[in-house]
Amino acid sequence: MVKNLRVLIFLPVLVYVFAFYYFPLTMIIRDAFIDSGGFTLEYFISLFYDESVIFSIAFSFWQAFISVILSLLMGIPVAYILTKYDFPGKNILLAIIMVPFILPGVVVGYAILSLYGVNGYITALIARLLGVRIVLGQGLPGIFISHTFYNASLVALITSSVWRRLDPEIEEAAEVLGSKGFHKFIRVTLPMIAPGILSASLLVFIFCFTSFEIILILGGAVYRTIEVEIYSLYLAFFDFNRAAALSILQLIFIAIVTFFYLKTVENVAEIRRVGRTAIYPTKPLITNLKDLLSPRKLFIIIFLIFFAFFMIAPLLVIFISAFYDPVTKRFTLRGIFSLFSTEYNTFLGAEPILAPINSIFYSMLTTLIVFLISLASVRVLYGRGTLSILYGLLIFLPVATSRITIGLGMIAAYGPLGVLSIDPRPYIIAAHTLIAYPFAVRSMLNGLSKIDPDVLDASDTLGATGLKKFLKVELPLLKPSLATAIALSFAISIGEFAATNLLYRGKYATLTVFLYLMIGGRKFIVAGAAAMLLCLISLIAFLVIVKFGEDISASL
Repeated sequence: MVKNLRVLIFLPVLVYVFAFYYFPLTMIIRDAFIDSGGFTLEYFISLFYDESVIFSIAFSFWQAFISVILSLLMGIPVAYILTKYDFPGKNILLAIIMVPFILPGVVVGYAILSLYGVNGYITALIARLLGVRIVLGQGLPGIFISHTFYNASLVALITSSVWRRLDPEIEEAAEVLGSKGFHKFIRVTLPMIAPGILSASLLVFIFCFTSFEIILILGGAVYRTIEVEIYSLYLAFFDFNRAAALSILQLIFIAIVTFFYLKTVENVAEIRRVGRTAIYPTKPLITNLKDLLSPRKLFIIIFLIFFAFFMIAPLLVIFISAFYDPVTKRFTLRGIFSLFSTEYNTFLGAEPILAPINSIFYSMLTTLIVFLISLASVRVLYGRGTLSILYGLLIFLPVATSRITIGLGMIAAYGPLGVLSIDPRPYIIAAHTLIAYPFAVRSMLNGLSKIDPDVLDASDTLGATGLKKFLKVELPLLKPSLATAIALSFAISIGEFAATNLLYRGKYATLTVFLYLMIGGRKFIVAGAAAMLLCLISLIAFLVIVKFGEDISASL
């Protein structure tokens, strides 16, 4: 009876995933390998004779690799400081480094452009101090700065979550045996935190390999990831078949990396589960004047100040740019008025006020759908049977699929039916759901794994089994995980751009699409207003997680 109930619960979820993921993916495979004459490898093989495609593949790999290195170089020291020391403002720093998780990529790209671009604030400051104009916000420097801003925090949070679970007596024993400083870190600490570093590195690689908005805004016409190349093949060259073939090739690349990532996540989850539950012993960073003058402590303080500025500056510039017009060099409310205008905008092809209305509407429906299907999923996935394993493989494959591929699949599957031109909203919401769904499920599964087995055994003894136990016992204990899942789903949907940019038509655009169009049209004051609104909505979602939820890194 219980097994039948589980089948009934997850069957609608499977139907939903098949309708909006597997069927569209099948259509992409069809377009990649089938033409009027039947099966063909022509489109797939032709990719390797196209210099632009070869460059995009090579660039995707090496820029992702360098981005990982830069994120590790900045993230691991932060993880060390957070794990080892207490200092004034530590909780504020923890809050700050979690903010990039929920910021839309278009907003970050715009912020880096505003700070380090040709007319950026940092560029102007450097020019005034050094007498030379150094532009760091475009091309490769801008891409690496953006990726590091996004992912150094990820490395810091995942690594520190593992580090705090280690037994400090092991390090103390190493010191007694004469291993100290860097030698102790390399020979003793590093092997123990390696699963966390590897997990973070693979996740950063996946994010940077599939980077789209950052490359589109800062890369110009020179630098293109596979995501951007697929986008160009479809929109600029109308070559759907080769775009589909390149999507399949990218899916294979990402699936391989994702497989290794999921294996490392199991190791990290095991460390979190069986590691020390006590708080890792910390000590004050500064206890006296001698500490303050110590070269090592001084370096840590300078690094913390630099890191805090690096993380806060993009947020500050977003709010400044909403009111400061770089053309007239005056503060104005024109951007805000333009954002909520009901007059026709030629760049958008609709009234600007529709963009924030659409974004809120899509995000609310996405959050509701994700919440319902995630609840139905975790009950099945939490089991250890064959059904749970198969189901897990089916629903987590979207993690290995880029957002451009998801959008392209919707077009391949439902475009010929004409429904996208009539009303693309159901398909935009479905795309958002597929992107947010795995993160919500992981958050809920993490919450279930933390429930004391004795509590569940006691509920069984008292007669609460099956669905009743889930609703009456497990669900109330899942409140932090549910809050995180809801806030993450909303934030992911509000910030989604890649798939939406392929699917929207005029009046169905979102805030992220509107922001991108305003950047392209050099309407920077309006772009600043859109970026600020997106940032405010994302920060509200972040505050929900901080207040009611749990560690975001557990959902990754």
